Amino acid sequence: MPLPPSSPSEPAPANATPRDREILDAEPMLRNFGGPGPTVTMLYALFLENADELSRVLKERLALDDLDGVRLAAHSAAGAARTAGAGRLADLFGSVEEAALRGDASVARRDAAALDRALADVKILIARI
Repeated sequence: MPLPPSSPSEPAPANATPRDREILDAEPMLRNFGGPGPTVTMLYALFLENADELSRVLKERLALDDLDGVRLAAHSAAGAARTAGAGRLADLFGSVEEAALRGDASVARRDAAALDRALADVKILIARI
């Protein structure tokens, strides 16, 4: 898994791409838990399990036009994604949450439609750790 620089003045590793860092910034997790190992693996597995479930609940609530349920699921998922370093996924969940809060089901549906691809991208990068 390519890692971003640990400080702004340090150059990015040669194999790191900006796109990868936008999808998953694993550096804080790896730094906080001493690098790749069983703890990081367990935490990312738990994150993915929860993200999959929250995405499913969000879409289920959206199909029922339950925007409050959509907002709650999106809020939980956005926080978990942010903590895991999954920035793009967190932004999408956050956008769905904001749309639901405004009562804008069409924007919530549009952004929810992109969740599967964003989550798949995160899974690919987590698998490389």
